[in-house]
Amino acid sequence: MGNKVVVKGGTSKDLTADELVFLKKSSKLSEKEIKDLHEAFWNEFPGGRMDKKGFVKYYQEIKDEADTNGILCDHVFAVFDQNHDGTIDFREFLLAVAAGTPGDLDSHLDYVFEMCDVSGDGHLDAKELANFLSASLTIVGKTDQRDELDPKRLAGDVFRTLGISEDQKLTKEQFVNGCKNSSNLRVLFGGGN
Repeated sequence: MGNKVVVKGGTSKDLTADELVFLKKSSKLSEKEIKDLHEAFWNEFPGGRMDKKGFVKYYQEIKDEADTNGILCDHVFAVFDQNHDGTIDFREFLLAVAAGTPGDLDSHLDYVFEMCDVSGDGHLDAKELANFLSASLTIVGKTDQRDELDPKRLAGDVFRTLGISEDQKLTKEQFVNGCKNSSNLRVLFGGGN
């Protein structure tokens, strides 16, 4: 049995028990928070799809305070627009919301990997990593990205630290395990010391 949510226009959408269990586990949000977001989503987007404009509006309200320009918004939207049709559904939206505050190191590094992997192919190349690092450095005010803060150089350093050639691609497992085993990479990707 689903959670019936009556939305504007008289139509109803169901949030099934299985979806609720999955979303609670994936997002670490409470059942009430998920139901409230579900209702708000369907009221705002009765067609069941949120476009990038709607996401940007929402992102402006939840973004990290350091991200004054919303630089990571494109990365976040691209990660969760898995079929690359320019829209996201409720499940993708909720995961995007919830992923911004992962609780443990594995979840955090998994999220960082997903943010970097804008192609959605499950692998990370040096260019994707450099683009993410460039956006991250801009957010923290490091706009003069020369020498040790050059995103391409940093990406190359990450690949070398993980024992991967820059012309290869990293898997999520390689990235997460490598970052967990390197205090420098944990610090670089916001996972602590």
